[in-house]
Amino acid sequence: MNGKRDEEFARQLVRRLKAGEPEAVEILVQRYADDVYRFVFNRVGGSAQDAEDVVQETFIAALDAIDNFKGDSKLSTWLFSIASHKAIDHQRWFARRPEVDLQDKTFFLSGDDPLPSQAFARFEVRQAVRKTLLQLPSHYRTALVLKYVEEMTVAEMTKVMERSEKSIESILVRARRLLARLFEGRYGEE
Repeated sequence: MNGKRDEEFARQLVRRLKAGEPEAVEILVQRYADDVYRFVFNRVGGSAQDAEDVVQETFIAALDAIDNFKGDSKLSTWLFSIASHKAIDHQRWFARRPEVDLQDKTFFLSGDDPLPSQAFARFEVRQAVRKTLLQLPSHYRTALVLKYVEEMTVAEMTKVMERSEKSIESILVRARRLLARLFEGRYGEE
């Protein structure tokens, strides 16, 4: 696309996303996922799985925050900014993981609960949490993502969500309760 048509396409897409059109989400992902993937791939150590996780987290965060997008920058720039933050979060998470030496790996691989199944179980839990998050009202999702994914303070969240500290604290309490209730109802009986 040329510059003007690309900008108009992005403006229309943002309008459709803000209106909650499901097709717009698909278009957003189709149009920008490859670019975001290339952007984060090396930032997460060249791991395809890690890059895919960061891309998914980027689009979830972007969709949660689309109402905050003012159009001051290109849509792709905004997505790359979110992806950059998600890649940094990933690196922080990776850095906090304890070092495991080769003997520990051998122990895990020969145990009753092998490492691959543990990894799959963690993946299943992450997916379950994501599915449950998507059931929450948008402002609850936004608050939880800003607090626990972006690790923002309540004071920082007031600027992003344009609400008072007391309002943010109240939203967080209600969002955590609803998330727990939904998660328990959906996955607690299995």
